[in-house]
Amino acid sequence: MEGLFYLSACLSACAILISLISLAWSIHIGRRDRGKLKATSKLYRSDSGVPYLQVKAVNHGRRPVILTMLGADFPGGWGGIYLEKGTFRLGENEAFEETVRAGDHYTMSHEGEEAIDLWFEDTLCRRYRVKNAKEHLKELWDKGKKN
Repeated sequence: MEGLFYLSACLSACAILISLISLAWSIHIGRRDRGKLKATSKLYRSDSGVPYLQVKAVNHGRRPVILTMLGADFPGGWGGIYLEKGTFRLGENEAFEETVRAGDHYTMSHEGEEAIDLWFEDTLCRRYRVKNAKEHLKELWDKGKKN
């Protein structure tokens, strides 16, 4: 009788362990099997010395991400500009790049406010912040005013 109880407890513990491993694996596959956009920015200078930002979005997920808009946050709100070709489909490991300059339609609102942050938006209305955009925009505006 005591051996039967021990066997039953071992089988139950193994079943729970297998269930937890299965759950962890399902969560891992589920997280990997979706679009995962990483957006970054870099500050450059043109040959004439004018600073500009190169904004890049890369899909690191398995599902495609369809970008619709590059937007900016301003002190008084936000604004977005739809991409020139309407939408841009990013498959796995595909990239999209856009050049942003001080005073263009991405960095200046209709009221004349300067952009303080940048983001991309997809067809599901998810917003993806552009890494380092705040710092780079600040430098872009500071360097643009010095020239």
